[in-house]
Amino acid sequence: MSSVSTTSRTLRSVDGTVIHAEAVGDHGNPHVVFIHEVTFCSAVFDELFNDRRLADHLYLVRYDLRCHGRSGIIRGEEGQHPTRHADDFLAVVNGFRLHRPMIVAWGFGATVVTDICASVSPNPVMGVVLIAPLSFLCPGMPQMATDRMLAITQALRSSQDAVISARAKTEFVNGLFAGCSRHVPDMLKSAWLGHSIAQPPEVTRCVVSAPHDPSGLLEAGRQGLPLMVLVGSQDALVNGSAVVGELRRHFRNSEAHVVDGGSHTLFFDRQDDFVRLLLVFVGRLAVMTLMG
Repeated sequence: MSSVSTTSRTLRSVDGTVIHAEAVGDHGNPHVVFIHEVTFCSAVFDELFNDRRLADHLYLVRYDLRCHGRSGIIRGEEGQHPTRHADDFLAVVNGFRLHRPMIVAWGFGATVVTDICASVSPNPVMGVVLIAPLSFLCPGMPQMATDRMLAITQALRSSQDAVISARAKTEFVNGLFAGCSRHVPDMLKSAWLGHSIAQPPEVTRCVVSAPHDPSGLLEAGRQGLPLMVLVGSQDALVNGSAVVGELRRHFRNSEAHVVDGGSHTLFFDRQDDFVRLLLVFVGRLAVMTLMG
């Protein structure tokens, strides 16, 4: 499959933090912004951004979250305030002249969606796709993470030791691909682990420990924000049935799919299924938007 032309931009958020972002496709197509999992970077979506089925029908944008990948590192808890993530997202929206984009958020990326909905009014997005989300790890909500994920999170939250952090991140990468139905090249796993370990342990601790208020996202769901939830049947890190059940209670315009054989990285190991589901969902919402 031939590669597609990429537009890269270095943007600045309100507090001056550098945000690295990239886009592929025709700007006249529906706009879709991808948000990655914690400790990694937008490079995890490389195969999707080189997939002609997506690039020919959508305008795809991805960015490295603050303190991840090629974006700027801000040390301390203030740098992870929910309004900062909303500011970063708006910098991407403005930098690429996006109009009511769809958000596709993987894992921890769902917490960024909660920050956007809590801080930006009116709602700036057309709809949301959550892949194996961990957006509601707060009191009063059912446990959505497996014991394996909770142990990884606890290690990343409780220690700034480089060795302990590296061990937890190694287990995290192993957990991402556990049950994967597709061969995972060692070079790819090493690259993802390298992105994760490159984030200093004290920064990871702040990122993972930052509070997120889901009330804005849940209210948007009650008001009709379209949502598609995708979970893998073999996900070792997320309790898929708990995720689907909880989100369906709050979103009146939602659909959920359990991708057979999918791991936590279902967009990688079940790429054909993911592409099909995303194109159908975005296409339906685009038609509804045109019809008013």
